[in-house]
Amino acid sequence: MAPFSIPAAQAGRTPLERYANARLLLYANQVPGVLESPRTGRFLFEAFLKRLRQISSKENSPGVDTGDFTYEGYLTRGVLLPTTASNPWDWLEREVAWTAVGHRPLLPDGGTLQTPCSGAIWLGDLSTLTSPGTLPPANRAQFAGFSVLEFGGLYGPGGIGSLTQALLGERVTASLKPNRVVVIAPGDTLLVLADRHGTSVAVLRSLNPEMLLGASDPLPVGSWLFIPRRRTITSTSASVAAAGTALMASPLYTPEALAAYLGITVATLENWATAGYGPTPIQLGGLIRYTAADVEAWLAAQIELSHGLGV
Repeated sequence: MAPFSIPAAQAGRTPLERYANARLLLYANQVPGVLESPRTGRFLFEAFLKRLRQISSKENSPGVDTGDFTYEGYLTRGVLLPTTASNPWDWLEREVAWTAVGHRPLLPDGGTLQTPCSGAIWLGDLSTLTSPGTLPPANRAQFAGFSVLEFGGLYGPGGIGSLTQALLGERVTASLKPNRVVVIAPGDTLLVLADRHGTSVAVLRSLNPEMLLGASDPLPVGSWLFIPRRRTITSTSASVAAAGTALMASPLYTPEALAAYLGITVATLENWATAGYGPTPIQLGGLIRYTAADVEAWLAAQIELSHGLGV
């Protein structure tokens, strides 16, 4: 893989810089790890990453889903980008003013990026980033969703340990999430994408807060959006097994479908509700349902708590 080189006079060089094979666009959210919370900043990093393994259905954990690929490596340089941009590919431009070695890019209020955080990755030969403002050729590279689980760690007894904030040169542990971003094609609207990917316009808006167009308005061709993972369930529960394996295409879950999705029994779900725990149910006449947005928000909050960030 050819190294990605920049002019020698460019500030912020690190020894690892020439080995970088990925660009990361990571968002700082008001509540770390909760994509639905307001975005407070955009960070661009270059990193040297290596793939570890693919996650099976038995290995799900907070922030890591079935089908994800786990990665680890090191940050080589970074920069704070404007919060909004008219060009959705500005983070793939070749030249930016990088932060000095060993320093964290800072938000205007002095804050910085904290884990868990999510965004997108361009993984491949960085020398192909020659056309600012457009998506480079897809051969021998990948554009996908990306979630950072941890900065630092694995330093042994007396080492620096796990960090929540990015430091250039630090180790990074993350998961690449295939099929979690989509490049807009002619004719795409929020309604079209919601129907195509088995979700709702409300969920798409929560994942892409900068998207202010109407649900039926044509989206900018060549831009990109986050989309939720299209989930499948398989259950031995008689009420669910009768339907076989079903795509979670509806924005509403039945108690049976939600229990199967979470890997619990309906009785456990009912006990949670009695104790005031779990996603908030809604009453539809004599029926109990759960919105997909509420379920995903609740799961995101549990991820936050599992990382020790809850209050």
